[in-house]
Amino acid sequence: MSGIRIQRRADALVKEEYGCAFRRILPWESSGPSDTGMGVCTVAPGTATTPHSHEDHEHFYVVRGSGHAEVDGERTRIAAGDALVVGARQRHHFENASDTEELEMVSVWSIGPFGAAPAAGQPHGEDR
Repeated sequence: MSGIRIQRRADALVKEEYGCAFRRILPWESSGPSDTGMGVCTVAPGTATTPHSHEDHEHFYVVRGSGHAEVDGERTRIAAGDALVVGARQRHHFENASDTEELEMVSVWSIGPFGAAPAAGQPHGEDR
């Protein structure tokens, strides 16, 4: 048996959160809020998520589909391969521009900001 732990998509509980189908992938075996985590957000064709904000920082990576992201009143087009950051307490929502294809995004969140520059003297990038 391998020491690699895997959360299978088919095993992740799907819940309606903020107007999208949301699968919490990490932390392991959790179906509720957490200080850090990862999930998959699926926005149905022709729909939009509910505008909201929260205390955590959130990164999104668009896996498939296209649409619009709106963060604190600023709107931009998004498509597969795009990534964006939503800071703590920024009001945001997503709109699926397609009438037929789902908009699917990976969401990674944390109470602290991601991607902060390392402290002086700490390795970063290829130096790790």
